Amino acid sequence: MSASELYQRLVLEHSRAPRHFGALEAATHAADGANPLCGDALHVDVRVVDGRIDALAFRGEACAIARATASMLGEAAARLDADAIARLEARFRRVIDGGTGAMPGDLNALAALAHYPSRRKCALLPFATLRAALAGIPKTTTEGSSA
Repeated sequence: MSASELYQRLVLEHSRAPRHFGALEAATHAADGANPLCGDALHVDVRVVDGRIDALAFRGEACAIARATASMLGEAAARLDADAIARLEARFRRVIDGGTGAMPGDLNALAALAHYPSRRKCALLPFATLRAALAGIPKTTTEGSSA
């Protein structure tokens, strides 16, 4: 299976049946994120225990790439602290910008976004919204930043 086929299959799979979709009971952190360019709007709930992500859930109206990335991020973020999330996001940015490196789990498939620069903000929205939630910032956007 080619990288392009893997990307398409995994994005569709995670978009159609996202993991971690819905509300999270007993969330300790939450934020809303928007990508006005695409019309994406996500809400992320996080439960942090002992400084690490115990659970993450998201909901909202978003394109297939944003939904798929949020689904994949929900799996990759388990048991990570805010610093580890920042490192994961930095690595993710390098990969989707065409750099080298590997991502945990299905996030690897999103390396194909190196060929679709206009869709990168869609994939970065879940990271930006998670980062905002962990920082106690109630709203964030991909506009006006490199998010």
